[in-house]
Amino acid sequence: MNIIYYNALTIFDELSSDKRYLIAIDANLVSTHQVELPKISPAKAKKAIPFLLEDVLLSDIEELDFFVKKTIGTPNFYDVIVVEKQVMSGLQRKIEQAQLEVERCVIDFMLLPNEQGKMHYIEDEQGVLFRLGEFLGGRMNKVLFDKLPTDDYQLISATIAIKHTQQVNLLDIDWLRNWEKLLHQWRFSIVIILSLMVLMPVQLIVDNYYLNQQIQTQQNSNKNTFKKLFPEVRRIVDLPVQIKQKLKQANKYKSRSGDDLLSKLTEVKSKATIKRLKFNQKTLTLTP
Repeated sequence: MNIIYYNALTIFDELSSDKRYLIAIDANLVSTHQVELPKISPAKAKKAIPFLLEDVLLSDIEELDFFVKKTIGTPNFYDVIVVEKQVMSGLQRKIEQAQLEVERCVIDFMLLPNEQGKMHYIEDEQGVLFRLGEFLGGRMNKVLFDKLPTDDYQLISATIAIKHTQQVNLLDIDWLRNWEKLLHQWRFSIVIILSLMVLMPVQLIVDNYYLNQQIQTQQNSNKNTFKKLFPEVRRIVDLPVQIKQKLKQANKYKSRSGDDLLSKLTEVKSKATIKRLKFNQKTLTLTP
């Protein structure tokens, strides 16, 4: 596989479309970061990270693309690659114009080995290219690189190799071109989904209409039944409240009627003949 080291001046006009290529984007065109977040879903993390990094970025976040990946073996930490949108759109445009077969696209520091606790580096005429983690690395002036503290990791001189890229392909992440490709591939499904989104509110309106009709019919039936049971009520204002009032009145009447004279007389044997009634103050005495 042939390696193309890409920057803004790179042109693909003389490259053969019959070969397979790996594009290594110049580390000077990107920045890498590691962010610690509370325990949240990856989707929410991708939305929050651009705003968390806003103070350390040189461009507005609307002009940047972010590649976010959870750090392996470290909970709640995320590695982030930041690149300007115009860099990726320009690269994709050049690939399409030259009709190149690009197998992978990485950042050039990803051609170095990746081992936990070790920083691999290589010196060239542009300075020092280094890698510290799966998606952490960059390019630095040698004078500054020599001043870096090395207490937390071991410095190891390395060589570039395609095998270290670990099948990473930045062209497969959600840049604008990939969204356009997905929209094209799934256009029929999207049309169906959009149609359902339009039809669902209409169906909901129809269902609500018939439901309201059923409720109104039931309410009218309840009012008619109430008027038959209590014809003395001339006006219905609040049916549930009025029903409760009538039930309360009926319960009071029932409790009072339990002590009336006729109910007591029913306790007397049906064949008995009452010869004398004697009322003494509050007591009524029947003599058979």
